[in-house]
Amino acid sequence: FPVTVYGAFIPQHIFYHLHAVCAYLRCIFVALCMLFLWPSFDVILADQVSVVIPLMKLKKSAKVVFYCHFPDLLLAQHTTALRRIYRKPIDFIEEMTTGMADLILVNSKFTASTFANTFKRLDARGIKPDVLYPAVNVDQFDKPHAFKLNFLSINRFERKKNIDLAISAFAMLHALEGDVLEGHNLADASLTVAGGFDKRLRENVKYLEELKSLAEREGVSHCVNFITSCSTAERNALLSECLCVLYTPKVRQKLIFSTN
Repeated sequence: FPVTVYGAFIPQHIFYHLHAVCAYLRCIFVALCMLFLWPSFDVILADQVSVVIPLMKLKKSAKVVFYCHFPDLLLAQHTTALRRIYRKPIDFIEEMTTGMADLILVNSKFTASTFANTFKRLDARGIKPDVLYPAVNVDQFDKPHAFKLNFLSINRFERKKNIDLAISAFAMLHALEGDVLEGHNLADASLTVAGGFDKRLRENVKYLEELKSLAEREGVSHCVNFITSCSTAERNALLSECLCVLYTPKVRQKLIFSTN
């Protein structure tokens, strides 16, 4: 199906700052184009950035569905007074505009509970998201056929993904002595770090460098493999060949294992 792009001329950041403001401006521009250049819609699906919802509601005949991956205010940094001042109106706008959607969707019960704990005003008004689990075509995956200790982390190369936890944990495993895992030789253990990577994004570039430096310092660089922006076929192959998938969310500072 055809895809129409508006607002590509608006920058994603200004000297690597004001990412949220630029995202808002781009989305508002797209919303205005939809209002004035397209006659009508039955359903409008807004993804992640809720600031467009009030504008989309001006099309009286359309219902607005908002897909909330995770509250942005939890992902943004509030480490300094200046950042907190910068984020205060953005966080307020996010909550207020999110509540204007006709239907709010999240991808898990965990995100639904986080939504309620974060957007307390909305929760007090009885505004709760519905859970829509992402559809997965399981037929695309090969049967597991791992014969070694192959660990896999698949995430975007962003600091909030906390991939350094996976590398540090892998280094601790590699440092163990003796037959701690019966039938497995720790010397054969490997870690593959794969995920979305955009060389235009400063954070992606710097974080990848930091992860490689961490692997060097931990003494495991020889058995940690970095793969940037792998294809679907490559991802499926990695999943079928690994013994364990690691997920390292920064919100809870936990290392989650998922075995085949």
